[in-house]
Amino acid sequence: MNSTHNILNKFWGYTSFKPLQEGIINSVLDKRDTVALLPTGGGKSLCFQIPALAMEGICIVISPLVALMGDQVNNLKEKGIKALKLTGGISFNDLNTLLDNARYGNYKFLYLSPERLQQEIVQNYIKQMNVCLIAVDEAHCISQWGNDFRPAYKNITVLREIKPLAPIIALTATATPEVLKDTISELKMELPAVFKNSFVRENLSYQVFQVEDKLYKTEQLLKANTGSAIVYVRNRKDTIEISEQLNSLGISATYYHGGVSGKEKAEKLKSWRQGYVTTMVATNAFGMGIDHPNVRYVIHLQIPESLESYFQEAGRAGRDGKYAEAILLYNEYDKIYVKKQFVESLPTPATLKKIYRTLNNYFQISYGEGEFTKHSFSFTDFCKTYGLNTLQTYNALNSLDRLAIIQLSQEFGRKSTIQFLLTSEDVLNYFEKDTIISVIGKTILRIYGGIFEMPTAVNLDLIVSKTGQSIDKVITTLQKMERDQVIELSLQITDATLTFLVPREDDKTINVISREVQALNQKKEAQVISVLKYIANISRCRSIQLVSYFGETSAKECGVCSVCKKNRKSISKAEMRHIAKQILNILKEEQLSSREISEKLTFAEADILKVIRLLLEAERIKINAKNQYYTV
Repeated sequence: MNSTHNILNKFWGYTSFKPLQEGIINSVLDKRDTVALLPTGGGKSLCFQIPALAMEGICIVISPLVALMGDQVNNLKEKGIKALKLTGGISFNDLNTLLDNARYGNYKFLYLSPERLQQEIVQNYIKQMNVCLIAVDEAHCISQWGNDFRPAYKNITVLREIKPLAPIIALTATATPEVLKDTISELKMELPAVFKNSFVRENLSYQVFQVEDKLYKTEQLLKANTGSAIVYVRNRKDTIEISEQLNSLGISATYYHGGVSGKEKAEKLKSWRQGYVTTMVATNAFGMGIDHPNVRYVIHLQIPESLESYFQEAGRAGRDGKYAEAILLYNEYDKIYVKKQFVESLPTPATLKKIYRTLNNYFQISYGEGEFTKHSFSFTDFCKTYGLNTLQTYNALNSLDRLAIIQLSQEFGRKSTIQFLLTSEDVLNYFEKDTIISVIGKTILRIYGGIFEMPTAVNLDLIVSKTGQSIDKVITTLQKMERDQVIELSLQITDATLTFLVPREDDKTINVISREVQALNQKKEAQVISVLKYIANISRCRSIQLVSYFGETSAKECGVCSVCKKNRKSISKAEMRHIAKQILNILKEEQLSSREISEKLTFAEADILKVIRLLLEAERIKINAKNQYYTV
């Protein structure tokens, strides 16, 4: 026990553990399989890092999150702890060298993805290592009922076969009782010790508002913000548009989505973390494993597909323990849209049979053949060739991936990007030298606005159809423009690499999994219904609604959510101080009436008026002849 306290203090500078951490660590040190179910900000990483440091040997960490692996490895290195990660894009020679270092270099941590674990060379090296602990992060990904199911997680159990004596610790922040039970079973954990902390976040105010002008409401919230904020939207286009609109309103913002290059992602994240940019507008590709304590607002501009994803994304606010707000803004159309996107477009077994047969025909796979064959795959071309509905096809392919019939690479859905590097005048002069370059270049300029300002996703098939040129001609022309330093080009000719995991048997292939398909569809529909019920319920504490979904039945009313604020009669001193701080911040910018102050804040109007009176009495603010308040 003293050893773990010494490690905590020596490397992290803390003198005491967070709730449950010490019990989890001691369970691991006793060589027990252990489950740590802790909310976002509960300190999950220390639950495997500290016992690994207290034991002889190396800890294998399985994580689906490249950003988290990078952050944790860098943080460990800064503390003088030897750690390395195996990410994508590593050559065979480099991989061999890194694994050799892990085996002989006295390293304490080896981070890798579940996909990387499938490589025979990786497994062979691990067999030769002295493995003291196996840590499975985001462990709910192994359950097909989990919100982020990944088929590759099913193969993590190979570590149990390779290193049967090493204990496993499974860590997650979002798991319903059903998912928890399935996770333990899938990981083949033997009588595990299960540690489950309360999901209640006392400092986090969950708020739901039905508004028509979401941008105006967001502006009101963020102009009073002195910390960082995350604004979640559903698609890549919205990230760019909303961030541009916020910047035009005087709110420093940038955007983040799955199509942004790795280098640009790192730059955007650094700017946001260091406070140069206050607001990150992002799809759900942003946030997992991003540890930034000073997030005061997490705002959702659309209804999320499940309470699991919402709870995890909302939980990124207030990780420093200070008051923060998670706000969901919606309108009536959003309720229709979320059903249309996530329920009505779910693939039936009949749809899957059709898409599966079509896929095999597309790649000319013979009956009984095709197992483990890889193919470059253009989603756009596939849908266009057979006249398929894109949303239904996209969901069908994801279902086939989820049910281990096919495997899609992580590049699925990415686009080629282009940014012009010269002035518009210089570009037009360049076009005059070559007719084909002129046709293709001017077509791109007509279709895509903003292509001089930032890397812009382009549809190569659209450029082909508009110019009448072949795809090969378009690609070679773009490559020439890149060599001439006219454009910066990121070329993604296909959307994905698709691997068939079973031999072609057409309807028989789907018949085997038809029950699972129906069960998964029912699960997805139930998740959407749960979100809509959460939005509609204006009589029960928001925090209680959320934690009860995860099986917690003893939570008390939070007192700070939008429901509790509406129902309560008095306001706490802590919240009065917080409201006063917000009022003073916005009055430093401009003189406002009480109604204008109320419009800019999310608190109950009666509470705002009460705090205004107290500030007047304390002579912190004054009122002018126009009934506008200003700071003294």
